[in-house]
Amino acid sequence: MIKKIFALMCLVAFATLALTSCNSRSRLAVNFRNDKYTITLDNRAEDVTISGITSGNEYEYGSEITLIATNIPSAYTIKWEVNGNIEHIGDSYTFKVPRIDVIITTTYRPYKREGNKIYFGTYPQTKVEASIENGLSSITFDSSTWTSYRYYISSQSDFMYYKDVDIDNNGSYDYRGVYFTQYRPYYFFTTSSNTYQDDNGYSTNTIYWFSYDPIEWNILTESSGKALILANLILDSQEYYPSTSTSSFSHNGGEGYANNYELSAIRKFLNDNFYNTAFNVSQESIIKETTVDNSASTTNSSSSSCACNNTRDKLFLLSYSDVTSSIYGLNSKSAGKAQGSDYAKCQGLYVYSSTGNSNWWLRSPYGNDYFSGAYFVTYDGHIGSINVVYCAEYGVRPVCWINL
Repeated sequence: MIKKIFALMCLVAFATLALTSCNSRSRLAVNFRNDKYTITLDNRAEDVTISGITSGNEYEYGSEITLIATNIPSAYTIKWEVNGNIEHIGDSYTFKVPRIDVIITTTYRPYKREGNKIYFGTYPQTKVEASIENGLSSITFDSSTWTSYRYYISSQSDFMYYKDVDIDNNGSYDYRGVYFTQYRPYYFFTTSSNTYQDDNGYSTNTIYWFSYDPIEWNILTESSGKALILANLILDSQEYYPSTSTSSFSHNGGEGYANNYELSAIRKFLNDNFYNTAFNVSQESIIKETTVDNSASTTNSSSSSCACNNTRDKLFLLSYSDVTSSIYGLNSKSAGKAQGSDYAKCQGLYVYSSTGNSNWWLRSPYGNDYFSGAYFVTYDGHIGSINVVYCAEYGVRPVCWINL
């Protein structure tokens, strides 16, 4: 009797185990067949197209998907976030489907990085010919619709104008036209016959067009998610300050010498004209306002009476100490050499014919006795000084800190 009961119990246990195993296999099979998860695309990069999946569809766990972004504006790249976490930066994103529903958000990263180069912002740089194809051939000069640079011939004058054009009406300028009725003199108080514009191939009463190109920057240093960047090209040609005074005088909201960087015209140009021209709102958002050291220690004289207050700037120029120390790797002749854009040459930049290079301003005042002098980097990469700051023939290479 006991043996029969034991045999019956074993039979029941075996049947139960078999049924449980069958149910388990059934559940596994069901789970395997339904091991799919929803992938949703949230594309916030205007005008960019994302291909690779259909948003809102389910995809098999573990399957590999490549998303490709197209129609990306130059000098931009795409930032890919998965459920709020940044996963990748680039023009495409490859991933394996996780065991969870995900939302992939794409947004613009307002610069593109290639090694030690950053492409960030745009500025008129390359000369182009007007044509029917680019829409420029029908545009004529009219002083009432073009903007005066308000440059100097003895005093501020209306003789040189520009016009920015958004051909495709996407909110960003594509071209800048430049027109001048007289040449821009390299010293503001001289006549228009003293100029380098004609040497650079530009003539009066002619419209010249320049394309808004991505600005190429060299990374000087980076840390803690920030980078200090220097424009690779000389982008413009401007006076440090248009004055021949060797005495302290009132200008730009303060009292100081003509080579006072805090009060300088070139500082105002960088943080007003250049800043508003080169960057849109998203690009401006990653430029850090920086305390710029203008103390005597950044000049060539620790007791310089021309040193000024520190400033808070978005954009600035390098100092004498920046280019003579090894901190940024600019203390060699080869590192200091720079060439100007077509646009800078149209502004009157002096170009050394033997090399094609040009001089570019530093922010540091020159010496103790020359109250209207400043330092610059020469066309051959040396550090030069000039005892006047009213030269419109010297170039501008902006510097700024950005959040990466």
